Amino acid sequence: MKDLTTTATIGFNVNKINPLWYLAMGIATLALTHMSFSIEIMAWISSVPFLIYLSLTKGWKSRLTFSLTLLIAWSCVVTKIVTDPIPLILVLLYSIPISLFQLPAYLLWNKFMYRRNSLLVFPAVMVIMEWVQYSFTPFASWGIMAYTQHDNLPLIQSVSLFGLAGLSFIIYWVNASIANILVTRKLSFSTFQLPAAVLLALIVFGATRYNTSKTKSIETITAAAIGTDSEVSSLPLPSPEENQQVKTSLFNRTRVAAQGGAKIISWTEASAFVMPEDEAEWVNSLQDLAAELGISLVAAYVVPTSTNPLKYENKYQFIKPSGSISHSYLKHEPVPGEPAVKGNSDLMVADLYGSNIGAAICYDYDFPYMAKGFGNIDADIVVVPSSDWRGIDPVHTQMALFRGLEQGHSILRSTRFGLSAASTPYGEMTAQMSSFNQNDKIMYAHLPVKGATTLYSIIHDTLVYICIIFMLIFIAVSIRSRYSS
Repeated sequence: MKDLTTTATIGFNVNKINPLWYLAMGIATLALTHMSFSIEIMAWISSVPFLIYLSLTKGWKSRLTFSLTLLIAWSCVVTKIVTDPIPLILVLLYSIPISLFQLPAYLLWNKFMYRRNSLLVFPAVMVIMEWVQYSFTPFASWGIMAYTQHDNLPLIQSVSLFGLAGLSFIIYWVNASIANILVTRKLSFSTFQLPAAVLLALIVFGATRYNTSKTKSIETITAAAIGTDSEVSSLPLPSPEENQQVKTSLFNRTRVAAQGGAKIISWTEASAFVMPEDEAEWVNSLQDLAAELGISLVAAYVVPTSTNPLKYENKYQFIKPSGSISHSYLKHEPVPGEPAVKGNSDLMVADLYGSNIGAAICYDYDFPYMAKGFGNIDADIVVVPSSDWRGIDPVHTQMALFRGLEQGHSILRSTRFGLSAASTPYGEMTAQMSSFNQNDKIMYAHLPVKGATTLYSIIHDTLVYICIIFMLIFIAVSIRSRYSS
């Protein structure tokens, strides 16, 4: 397609500003884009200053300076979520790999920015590297661009089409287009009309999808998230007396929630500590409680297996209303550095109340592949017992809700030290409760009994594979034209 460049030019000249100022602006825009204390609209320009800097400079010193600046920017982002009891070293643990994953996209865009179809290089490489990060590394989906739009309900419906990659792609595409317009000082079809049309189409689709879902009469079920009084995160372990108080309060709140009509009840991750010699009796008491109340109970707790060094099982028991155990589960994806035994059991759902109900634990749901697993077994509702800290509240809960949008299931996330929430397959948060507020630590929610079918649950990461093919062809054509000229 011929690029229809307009005769009008942009009055602003990027060359009039010292390139180092663009690095400073890039640090600021990136820091304001991601995770806590973010500004949603900043995502659409967050990469622009860095792209302009690369277009104005040359040489290895400039690229080294940019690489260090990108690391500083991501360190500023991660620093925003590091609060007690998380050590400061966590900043580099995440900022170094995230910045390294993003660096190739910037450098490749700069190298090929004046070639045909080069505007797609930056978003294509970015979503490829994001996919590599959350598919093959322990750093999960932290720092993924799509999450910056968590409050834009119409736009995030696009996740049901192409997953995180689709929403990230359009945001990065807009960034590259703005940078190109400012550098070349020209508007064109590929830099303005085309990305604007695609963005508008996604918003229209999202608004239609969400509003259509509200016109349907659906069957719902009452669920509840139960908070815990336990504040133990490491050694020393709680005393037997402290443990008993925590367990008593959990049982009492569960009874209140059942009396309030809840049929599915979830405790938080690490809601109680149970010594190995006491676990059999503990599980029996959970079964008796569920049978007594006629509820489905996802009871998450920790069993220390050693104290020197500290090692434990981070697990839950999924108990049916009859009191029988549907299945037990060990956390599949412990947070890097967490001394938890890694689980590897097959994902399971329980057919209850006409709904397929599954469960995962906290960091598990930072990985899209986990939600895909539940999509493959037709989960309608996924319960996610969790434990956060002040710095990632409520960001971590908002991230988890994207899994329901991807695969079309509801989510009940019961969170210690953070935001408990329930969401529909359309990303609508139907209930929330902060553990930092003064409340009775019981959150009720009404969730659809059945999930929704999404395109992404069928085509999976096809968009990422298209981006990979595009880049292979683009690079091959560029190399061929270079040697043939």
